[in-house]
Amino acid sequence: MMLSLITYSQEKVTDTIKKKEKKISIYYGGNISFNDDFNLNKKLSNSNLPELKTAISEFAFGLNFFGKKYSGDAEFGFSYDNSDKGENETRQAGFNTRVRVHYNLLDREKFAFTSGLSMAYVGTEYDIFNKNNTIDLNDLEPINSSGHINFTNSMLYLGPSASFYFFRKSDWNVRLNLGYEFALTRGRYHSEFGSILNNIGEAGKNRFLVGIVFQ
Repeated sequence: MMLSLITYSQEKVTDTIKKKEKKISIYYGGNISFNDDFNLNKKLSNSNLPELKTAISEFAFGLNFFGKKYSGDAEFGFSYDNSDKGENETRQAGFNTRVRVHYNLLDREKFAFTSGLSMAYVGTEYDIFNKNNTIDLNDLEPINSSGHINFTNSMLYLGPSASFYFFRKSDWNVRLNLGYEFALTRGRYHSEFGSILNNIGEAGKNRFLVGIVFQ
């Protein structure tokens, strides 16, 4: 009986140590970024076209590290959204990479709070088209077709961020991420299919980020 109790106690201690030593975990979840209004929306509005949505949702996944004093993660995300107005539609699809480096301000058995910096790079592709466009398979000369515009831009962001860890003792930990990201680059538009006249950028268009992930 005594031997069984000792063995059980050792197993519990071993399990506890393993849980505490678990520093790296895979996570997935979602983010919503609330952007300052885009300069591109002024151009779209002047052309009576559907404007871009400023609240953009994305699917995110990555690797999280949690040490004694410091924590952080490397994150990848995908976003997609569209807007309609009459027979015209605007679509935006983006790929996001983000790195957070935090200091562990509060580290408890069930809860933790960390804060630090976040850096993100976002590349977005935009498509504007008329849904009544006609495609003639007997005339596939691109110059004879119209009704579709495609261009891209990229942005680099940096700003403060914070993370709240909940349910740390359970198999599915929940982390709430908050951050405010300042736009560091001009974010001018480019196209692989032609030159862009009267170009603009998205410099100074910052954003607030809210995310929930499971790990």
